[in-house]
Amino acid sequence: MATIPQLDAAGSLFKLDPALDDDEQELRLLHTSPRLRAWLENELQGLQSAANIEMTPAEQLDALIHTYSSGLPLVFERDFKAFQPKPVQPIGDGVWYLKTPDLRIFGWFWRMDCFIGHVADTTERVKQFDLYQGYRGEVIRFRDGLPLDEPKSIPGDDPNVVISNYDLPD
Repeated sequence: MATIPQLDAAGSLFKLDPALDDDEQELRLLHTSPRLRAWLENELQGLQSAANIEMTPAEQLDALIHTYSSGLPLVFERDFKAFQPKPVQPIGDGVWYLKTPDLRIFGWFWRMDCFIGHVADTTERVKQFDLYQGYRGEVIRFRDGLPLDEPKSIPGDDPNVVISNYDLPD
């Protein structure tokens, strides 16, 4: 069996660089599958917002990655609509998705604060074609195919179990 760093070294997963400032420390980890890495490199930059907000999908993802990786409390205020409501959602069998107004990133939490993303798509396409369960299945197949140490994911649907400092306003 393997660990995340071993799979990263082998090219089965890729650690995502959150590009934090020099005075910030990376406290939560993001890794991608080869499929998600290719999507981020080839598709993301060409997308425009369908959510009628000023941030592009790439900027939305950068903001989410920065907030997630910095380890700061994940509190999503009503005036920061880019991530309202609930930027992290469970969809069953240990599969979660991170969301912005324009993006859905499907994956799982291997350990607390360690998200492994496998596939992403636009919010518009995911909703229009009801792709949630299909992507859930793809994540499960990919996860099951990795020689990860058990348990391969954190079960349940409580974001406080998978992310430290997670809080939503009342």
